[in-house]
Amino acid sequence: MRFPFCFCLFLSMLHFSDGCNLSDHSELTKVTGYTGGSVLLPCSCADLQSTVKTFTWKHYYNREDQWNEVFKDDNRTDRLKLFNQNSPANLSLLISDLRKEDEGEYSCYTSQTYTYVRVTIKGCDLDQNKPTAKVKGYSGESVVLPCSCTELQAKPEQLTWTFTAPNKNSEEIYPHEQSERVTGRLRLLNEISPGNLSLQISNLTKEDQGEYRCSVSSQQHINIRLRVQEELYFQSICLSTNKPAKTEKKVVQPLNTQEA
Repeated sequence: MRFPFCFCLFLSMLHFSDGCNLSDHSELTKVTGYTGGSVLLPCSCADLQSTVKTFTWKHYYNREDQWNEVFKDDNRTDRLKLFNQNSPANLSLLISDLRKEDEGEYSCYTSQTYTYVRVTIKGCDLDQNKPTAKVKGYSGESVVLPCSCTELQAKPEQLTWTFTAPNKNSEEIYPHEQSERVTGRLRLLNEISPGNLSLQISNLTKEDQGEYRCSVSSQQHINIRLRVQEELYFQSICLSTNKPAKTEKKVVQPLNTQEA
């Protein structure tokens, strides 16, 4: 009576020692991400009860023309995360704070099978075909200098705002304020969309007038020309004319009574 039980137990041990056969290993998975964001590269055992002794994630980057183990790259190990600690059969890889160099082909290897994932990273590009934007503001008020990536979900790997006053040299105002003149008056409007690089200037003064440049790289930038006008206050004067009121005399006619 114990033989069938022992036989089943033996088969179960064989099942777990077989290792991990990856699901969808014959298909290429395509994943799209945005700079500054995150992507999840799927990889898992077809049988979730399987155990994996060793597995490896490799990355093929076209510029280097070779496969590299991702966890041996010191430049991004702090941006990588695995999920196999809680779920041993889940070998998926999470890459955060994406950069353009994260693009390319990835492969998840086990002792038996492997799977391929193609990652496309969309970065921040500026529409440089637009002419210089002209913005007008008023002293004491606020103004927004427009600048945005063509992909609003993409975060630029670097961003610089510079200002050039008439007949003066340019100075950086964001992220490093080289002038105390703008301290506490600047705000980047990227809370909702990482690709919105517009800059708000509050409490405008005539000294804010000039040329502004939004740059995401040495080759990509847009220019904005700001004109600041003094705020005009209009005082309305009400003129009242006193004219004597006209009086009309009404003649009351006596009531005529007719005798029956």
